[in-house]
Amino acid sequence: MKMKMTSPLLFSLLIALPGVAAAESNHQQEARAINEAKVTLAQAVQTAESETGAKAVEVDFDREKNVWGYEVTTLKPGTKYELFIDASTGEVISRKEEQKQ
Repeated sequence: MKMKMTSPLLFSLLIALPGVAAAESNHQQEARAINEAKVTLAQAVQTAESETGAKAVEVDFDREKNVWGYEVTTLKPGTKYELFIDASTGEVISRKEEQKQ
């Protein structure tokens, strides 16, 4: 009887463990990319604020189209911007603008 109760638990753990290992691998990749970045967070924020004339309110480090970079959100009255800045070159890869009322 105990064997039947633990078997589903063991099976669930075996299914879940590869996902946990993959998540750790993603964190390791992100940490390596941050350490290898030629552009600092401060430089990315400065670029975004210069490009938009707005103040940075949020920054994420992420991978977009196989390029590691900073996603910087800036705001000024009536407008929200999201810029993706390449962590290696400092180039603005994408820019989204949303009008707020």
